[in-house]
Amino acid sequence: MKRMRATFGLVLSFALAACSALPSSIGPTATSIVTATSETSIPVATASFTPAPPISALTRIQSGEQALFNGDYEQARTEFASAFRDGSSPQIQVAALWGQARTEFADGRYDAALIPLQKINIEYPDSAFIPYANFLMGKANYELGRFQEAAANYSIYLELRPGVLDAYVQELRGDALYDNGDFPPALEAYNAAVVAPQIGDTLTAEIKIAQTRTEIGDYASAISTYDAIFNRTGNDYVKAQMDYLIGLAHQEVEQGDLANERFMHAVLNYPLSYYSYLGLIELVNAGVPVNDLDRGLVDYFSGQYDVALAALERHIKAGLDTDGTARYYRALTHQELQNYEIAIQGFSDFIANYPNHARWAEAWSDKAYTQWFYVGDYQKGAKTYLDFVDAAPTQPEAVDYLMIAARLLERNNRLEEASQVWQRVANEYPDSPQTSLALFLAGIVQYRRGDYHIALPIFNRSLILSTQIAWQQAESSDPSGYYSERARELIIGRAPFEPPTSYNIDIDLESERQDAASWVRLTFDLPPETDLDGLGPLAGDIRIVRGTEFWELGLYSEARQEFENLREFVNTSPENSFRLANYLLKIGLYRPGIFAARQVLTLAGLDEHASSLTAPAYFNHVRYGTYYADLILPNAEAQSLHPLFLFSVMRQESLFEGFIRSNAGARGLMQIIPSTGASIAKSIGWPVAFEIEDLYRPNVSVRLGAQYMAANQKHLDGDLYAALAAYNAGPGNAAVWKDLAGDDQDLFLETVRFQETRNYIRYIYEIFEIYRTLYSPVN
Repeated sequence: MKRMRATFGLVLSFALAACSALPSSIGPTATSIVTATSETSIPVATASFTPAPPISALTRIQSGEQALFNGDYEQARTEFASAFRDGSSPQIQVAALWGQARTEFADGRYDAALIPLQKINIEYPDSAFIPYANFLMGKANYELGRFQEAAANYSIYLELRPGVLDAYVQELRGDALYDNGDFPPALEAYNAAVVAPQIGDTLTAEIKIAQTRTEIGDYASAISTYDAIFNRTGNDYVKAQMDYLIGLAHQEVEQGDLANERFMHAVLNYPLSYYSYLGLIELVNAGVPVNDLDRGLVDYFSGQYDVALAALERHIKAGLDTDGTARYYRALTHQELQNYEIAIQGFSDFIANYPNHARWAEAWSDKAYTQWFYVGDYQKGAKTYLDFVDAAPTQPEAVDYLMIAARLLERNNRLEEASQVWQRVANEYPDSPQTSLALFLAGIVQYRRGDYHIALPIFNRSLILSTQIAWQQAESSDPSGYYSERARELIIGRAPFEPPTSYNIDIDLESERQDAASWVRLTFDLPPETDLDGLGPLAGDIRIVRGTEFWELGLYSEARQEFENLREFVNTSPENSFRLANYLLKIGLYRPGIFAARQVLTLAGLDEHASSLTAPAYFNHVRYGTYYADLILPNAEAQSLHPLFLFSVMRQESLFEGFIRSNAGARGLMQIIPSTGASIAKSIGWPVAFEIEDLYRPNVSVRLGAQYMAANQKHLDGDLYAALAAYNAGPGNAAVWKDLAGDDQDLFLETVRFQETRNYIRYIYEIFEIYRTLYSPVN
C-alpha cells in the first residue's frame, strides 16, 4: 500500500498545479480546495504560478505535512524551515510558512505561530493563503487575549471567503468582540451566525445573543430569547441553564421575586444540573427559604457533599422525611464521603423501612456495591444481592442481581456456590434472556474446578459443548465469527494471535481503486462513461466545500460533521458513496471514508460480514487499512508486537480517527485514558511535559498505546488475551481473571466478567484474522 501521506490540500494544491511528478494514491496526499460551481457561487482564491520548484523543497513540505499530521512537531518544524530556506518560488515559501504556523499553533505556541502568519500577510499579500492566515491569526490572537486583533482577522477572512464558514467564523468574531467589550458589534456578529447556512442547531449562538443583550441593557429581549430556548428544548440541563440566566437578567432590573422564582424552578425541577446549584446559591444569598431536602439534593448532585449531608440531616431531624428520600440520599452522601460503614447501615435502614420507595431495589445494589467495591467484602456483597432475590423474587432486577452475586462469589473463589447461583437463573427464571449465559458460566466454573462430569450436562443445557465437536459445529454455523475462527485454529493447532511468518502491506491501492470502480459500474448497472475518479456532482455540494475548508484549517470535528451529514444524504447512491469514500480517504478522514465504502457493499447486497469480504480487494484494503503504518511499524518492532495486531487494536479503538474522545474520556487513535497516558509518559520520560492534549497526537498515541499493551502483556505472563483485557478494563481486573483462568486463554475469555471486555477481545481477534487473510494469505 502506498504510504498514507497526510497533507493539507491548501498547502500543496498550488505548488502541485505546476508539478506533476508526484505519484497519486488513496490516502491523505495532496488535495485541492474544491472549486466553486455556479450552484454555490462561492469564490475560491486563485494564484499565479511560477515554474516548478525544486522537488527537494516540495518533498520537504510533504514530509512536514506528514510529520504535522502525525503530531511530530519537532520534525515538522525542521522540514518546513528547510523547505522555506531551499524553496526558490513564492508558492513553496508561503506553503512552508503556512506549515510552520500550523505546527506552532497545534503545539500551543501562539506567539510563535503569529510570526510566519504575519510574514505571509506582509511579504505575500497576493497569496491565496491570505484568508487562511488571517483565520489562524484570529485564533492565535484570541488565545493570547488580543480580542480586537482577533475580531479584525476574522473580518478579513469573511471578506475574502464569503459564504463558506460564515456561521462558524461569525460566532468566533462575536466571541472576540464580546470579550473585548464591544457588545453592539458582537450582537451583530452573533445574529449573522444564527442566520448563516449551517448544519446543526443554533442554540449556542442564540444563548450568546441573549447574554450580549443583557450586556447592552436590553434585558427584556434577553429574557424573551432565553424563554424561547427554554420552551423549545427538551434537555433538562439546558432548561436549568435558561432558568438561571433568566433569573440573573431579572436581578439586573431589580425584579427579585421573578428572579427567585426562576432560580427556585431550577432547584425543584432539575437538581442534577450545576446551574441549579448556582441558582440555589442565589436563593440562599437572597435569604429565600429553600426546603432542606431540595437543598440537599442539589448540593449532592453538584458534589458539595458536606453541605448536602447537613441539609439532609436537618430535614430528617425535623421529622419531614416521611417517604425516606432524605435517608436514601444521606446514605449515598456518606458513601461519597467514604463513611462506608455508616453508608451501609443507612442503606439497610432505608431497605427495612421504605419497601415501597422507587429507589428501594436500587438501594440494595448501592449497599452491595459499597460492601464489595469499597470495603472489599465480596461475600457480604453477594449475600446482599441474594437477600434481595429472596425478598423480592418477582422484581425485574432479580436476575441481574443473581448474575452479579455469582460473579462476586466466583471472585471470592467460592466456585461451587457461584455455579449454584448461576444455575438458579435457569431454574427460577427459565424465560430470561440471560439463562443460556448463566448456564454457560456455571459450566465454566465447574470446568475450572475439574468437575467435567458436572460441567458437561450444564454445557448441554446451554447448548454449548466443551469438546472439539462443539468448535467444529461453531465453525459451520458462524463461518466468520470469533468462535468459528478459534475453532479453525484449534483444529490446525495454531495459538491465538500467533503472528504470521511473513506479511506484505505494500498494496497498490490506486490500481485496486480502478478495478473497484469498474465493479461499481457493473454491479449497479451504471453507464460505462460514469466518472468515478473524482467527486463528480458532489464537488459543488456546500457540505463538501465547508467540510474541506474546516479540514484545511485543522477543525477536524467540524469537518467530520459536514462530511457525515453528506454521507447520510448519499447513502442510497452507490456511485456517490464511492466517490465520497475515495475523497475522505484521500484527505485522511478515515472513519467516515470507511463507512462510506462499506455502504457501497451494503447497497450491493453484501451486508453480511462474510459476504462483504468477497468484494473487490480495494474495499477490504480500505476497510482494514494499514493507516499510520509509518508509526505502527517502528512501535510494533520496539515493543515486540506484530504490526497486524496493532493495526487491529487501533481499528477497534478508534477506526483510525485520531481526534475522537470516548464517553469515558479516552482520547486519540489508541483511546488512552488521560491518567493512564500520564503514567506511561512518566515511566518512559516522553513526551517531555506531557499534557492531556498530547493524546490526540498520533505519534504520541501510538507509542504510548504500544508501550502500555506490551507492559500489560509482560506483566500478565505474555498472555495477549489478558493484555487486551487490561487495556480495556484495567490491569487489576485482568489480573483477577488471569488468576481464575490460569494459562488457558479460551477459559480466560469466558472468565472475563465484563461483556464489553469479552466483546473487545473477540472483535480484535476477528479483526486480526481478517488482517492476516488480507496481508498474509499463506500464513
